[in-house]
Amino acid sequence: MDDPPVSDALNPGSTPDVPGADADSHGRFARLRERTDELEMFISGLLAFALLAVPGRIFDAWAVSEVHTDGIYWQALWFGFSTSVGLCYVLAIALIAHLAIRGYWVGLIGLKSNFPDGIRWDHIPFLGRTARGFYQARVVGLDQAITNADRAASTLFSTTLLFALTMAVIGLMSILAITVSAGIGALFPHSDEVALAILAVLTGVPVMLGLGAGIMDKAVARRHARGEASPRLERATHRVLALNQWFVPMRMLLPVQLMLQSNQRARHFMWLYMGAVMVAMVIGGVQAVGSMRFSLLDRYSLVTEAAVEQGMLSAHYESLRTEHDRLLRYPMIPADVIQGSRLRLFIPHQPKRENALAQRLCALPDGGNTAPGPEAASRAVACLAKVWQVSLDGTPVPLDGFLPIERRDLEMRGLAGYLTLEGLSPGRHDLLLVWNADGGKRGRERRREYRIPFWYAPDDKR
Repeated sequence: MDDPPVSDALNPGSTPDVPGADADSHGRFARLRERTDELEMFISGLLAFALLAVPGRIFDAWAVSEVHTDGIYWQALWFGFSTSVGLCYVLAIALIAHLAIRGYWVGLIGLKSNFPDGIRWDHIPFLGRTARGFYQARVVGLDQAITNADRAASTLFSTTLLFALTMAVIGLMSILAITVSAGIGALFPHSDEVALAILAVLTGVPVMLGLGAGIMDKAVARRHARGEASPRLERATHRVLALNQWFVPMRMLLPVQLMLQSNQRARHFMWLYMGAVMVAMVIGGVQAVGSMRFSLLDRYSLVTEAAVEQGMLSAHYESLRTEHDRLLRYPMIPADVIQGSRLRLFIPHQPKRENALAQRLCALPDGGNTAPGPEAASRAVACLAKVWQVSLDGTPVPLDGFLPIERRDLEMRGLAGYLTLEGLSPGRHDLLLVWNADGGKRGRERRREYRIPFWYAPDDKR
């Protein structure tokens, strides 16, 4: 069977001229269709590589901000970071794939224009009768290949835009829900718990509406199959669907979704579509974990993570820290070699990890440090002294001489103190800091140890 003409393959939306308004409409659509391929490539090329540069900036902004927050505010930052980073990566990959398919499509058109006779099977060397018959039965002609590539590119481009719109709607609705939850929660003593409960309710409402509408629709269908009228249930289903429109902009999303779903394999389309949403939500977490770990794919069987924790970590030394250490909020000293008689020690404070623990250990009035002036500093030091234990070469170091500090170079607050090194022999010495010494082995409030070896070299003239 001959392949369809290439003109029809390039313009699948065109139809023969008919008199009247329909002819004008089809003609305008055909002319517009000829330009959509160029517009698709322009939009994909403009966005694809620009999107790859955005996640780095989003990560930097999140890494700077999340250390200062706790509770629902941290949850909001995390959701915004993971959603936007995942959206950028998924869109960029999809648009690059679209460009590749469009490039393949352009190449096929070039071949068709230069070789209008198509594949000349009898001119292919080293191809016997059996192999020729096998390939002829499975390899489509250029016209069909052009049509398939055109359909695949347009489908992928539309699906990508649908995915972007869906994620944008999810983001906007989440911001609104978080804002409402935080505002209501601020009116109550336990603001975070109340806000998280309200957020759970607001998040569950559209999910329950969607599930409820589906269940009610199935019930109506079963009753009609049995020949039973159900006007009340139908009206209730319409009301639930109408409520769902307040959460889902159907007029914007459904034309694209239903067109793709009805012309593709519906079940496969929905699985792929929902899978892309899940992947986008996971990518941000993978990036955050990857920034904290030395390597996601390490094969160190000798110098293991446990071995390094008993040795030296660059995150403990301000002179050795890099951008890769920015999520490791560890206690720090200036360098691994100390020449002066004083050693500055910085102990970071992380609200997300320490606020609840400090409230429990210190019984702070009004849920926080509300003291004015010098008393505020004294209360902060006294409370964190119950959270942290410090020792130098096994000798406990009191924290009563430490001061609260704001390190804008590190984007952190905490305690800073100067340990005297007079009387110590030159050579290696070890600092040991223990966070929540009575904590268990698991969970956010588990016991954590930080070992910081350094070398005291008072006569070093470097």
